[in-house]
Amino acid sequence: MMNQIRKIPSIPCERVSRSIQWPRTDLLELLGITHPIIQAPMGGVSGPALVAAVSNAGALGSLGCGPLPIHGARHQVQEIQRASNRPFNLNFFAHPAPRIDAQAAGRVRARLAFYYGLLGLGSVPEPSDPLPRFDEERLELILEVRPRVISFHFGLPPATAMAQIKRAGCIVLSSATTVAEAKALEAQGADAIIAQGVEAGGHRGTFTSGDGVGLVGTMALVPQVVDAVRVPVIAAGGIADGRAIAAAFALGASGVQIGTAFLGCPEAAVSDVYREA
Repeated sequence: MMNQIRKIPSIPCERVSRSIQWPRTDLLELLGITHPIIQAPMGGVSGPALVAAVSNAGALGSLGCGPLPIHGARHQVQEIQRASNRPFNLNFFAHPAPRIDAQAAGRVRARLAFYYGLLGLGSVPEPSDPLPRFDEERLELILEVRPRVISFHFGLPPATAMAQIKRAGCIVLSSATTVAEAKALEAQGADAIIAQGVEAGGHRGTFTSGDGVGLVGTMALVPQVVDAVRVPVIAAGGIADGRAIAAAFALGASGVQIGTAFLGCPEAAVSDVYREA
């Protein structure tokens, strides 16, 4: 047993001291907020009312711009600005264009044709990219609004766009589901990393390929990412109360991102039936 212990590689002292600083304030200073909590950018349910309420309370409200057309995003940003003068976050998808296999798509459409006919839905549509990706229009919106924080899912935009975002004074966050993704995001200019564990109620932020990639639990992923990068780390996935927040801090996180727990807020854009359930 002692021989096995001696084989464990030593951890640099600065990493040890960094991980046991609790609570950390680097994220608060970076984002200009009072509480180390980020409301997750839940598209469709985290509308302007919830974003403004969270930001006004001293945390960071986030607007999920991924599913929004550009005019809708601009309108909702204006609503937030009318309701709050605090920092808020705009979230976008940076995923590559999906590759559509025509033969596979044909087989799927053939399998679905019976059910579409049964339900009177007409012909089965051709597959397409379901969500808008970060593009020049969305970059122009950022440069126009200049929000304190921008966050991305599925990686980061190209270096040229990142440079313009940084020149506009925006802080950039992005989600990582593995240590390798976290390192890549830091190298590409992310100012903080959202370490998203498999417990996250929303979709995965994985942007690397491979079977089983991005399925690490939050409390296992966070300390690994903390040790791997020098920027602040935000824990996400399964965090819904003070105990989980304290645990994330103890593992070296500088803040937490919470989604599901905010769905019970009166400002959340969810139906009465959903809210009751």
